[in-house]
Amino acid sequence: MTIRFSPGWKMTLFTALLLPLLLTLGAWQLDREVEKIELQALHERRTASAPVSVEQLDWQRGDIAYQPVTLTGQFDNERYLLLDNRIQGGRVGYEVLMPFTTSSGQTLIVNRGWIAQGTTREQLPTVMPVENSVTISGSVYVPVSETFVLSEAQEAQIVDWPRVVQKIDVTAWSELLQMPLLPHTVRISQDSPGALTAHWPTVNMEPEKHRGYAVQWFSMAAALLLMYVYFGTRNTTHLPNDE
Repeated sequence: MTIRFSPGWKMTLFTALLLPLLLTLGAWQLDREVEKIELQALHERRTASAPVSVEQLDWQRGDIAYQPVTLTGQFDNERYLLLDNRIQGGRVGYEVLMPFTTSSGQTLIVNRGWIAQGTTREQLPTVMPVENSVTISGSVYVPVSETFVLSEAQEAQIVDWPRVVQKIDVTAWSELLQMPLLPHTVRISQDSPGALTAHWPTVNMEPEKHRGYAVQWFSMAAALLLMYVYFGTRNTTHLPNDE
């Protein structure tokens, strides 16, 4: 007897469209796993290196992420930014991004860490100022990807300080502050003057989770193939052999 495989054009089209998508998503998650592993390794190497002053650092290099730095100067306690939708311990809040002018005259944005949101969105948190000249330590932060935001209309309408922002954009902040800024922000270390909750995870998702998601996508692809074969042979016509 011969079993004829006849899944039908609808099932064939459905499988042809969905299967490549599932395989692509699985491969993408595996790529993300490798990327996170490499990022964690880079972070470990950099944090083990000796800190340098911001004046010694070549800010135009493309490989300065996580470089430990020290800087001496003053915070601008009047004009600062609140990076929106930051989560710590399950609580919503902001990261406080404050201009810092070094004793050599360079200005950059220092991330002082996380602070809790007020009781309402309209009630912004009170950030304690850091007076006089201080010496702080931290590490250079270079975003690994562009942050997706739904709209920047509300951000553009705010004219008072502090300003709530949705993403890190040093170029736009330089225009806003009307002064040149170094191209990357510095995340302050917890033991520095002015530090808030300065907990900086290297990645927002552990590599193992990406691997788990990849397994899920590949499992769905395998299930789709099995379903395709099942429906293709369920109503088969058994033909006699030509022997």
